[in-house]
Amino acid sequence: MPLRSLLLSVVAVVVPVHSLAAATSTNASGLFSGGYLLQVIGSLLLVFGCIFGLLFLLKKLNGVSMGHHTPVRVIGSTRVGTREKVLLLQAGEQQLLIGVAPGGVSTLHVFEEPVVSADQSKNRDFGALLGRVLPTENHR
Repeated sequence: MPLRSLLLSVVAVVVPVHSLAAATSTNASGLFSGGYLLQVIGSLLLVFGCIFGLLFLLKKLNGVSMGHHTPVRVIGSTRVGTREKVLLLQAGEQQLLIGVAPGGVSTLHVFEEPVVSADQSKNRDFGALLGRVLPTENHR
């Protein structure tokens, strides 16, 4: 969205300047002189360079968080449908089982003691862990 507004503002500035230059200039050969073409191409390259530079910075800074430690961390997740997921979150010392669907987010279970440690969460399959921790109930 910011790129679209940037392009619209550039067009809004360039179009009146171009029409003003066309109205005041009656000599068409001046438009195709070497100095003028070099100036236009250089300006165009400068604008594109600024746009790509800003896009690069936005891409690099998008994932950077200001703090090193976040209070909520995703330990694991698994899909239970085409659009539904179950997440195991670590919030401080508590672990929460969260259900995420297009209609909203709901807390499925709050564990009193941690189910997995941070080291175990990297080495295990979350689906197997979820099957081990939760009681098996057949809801049909």
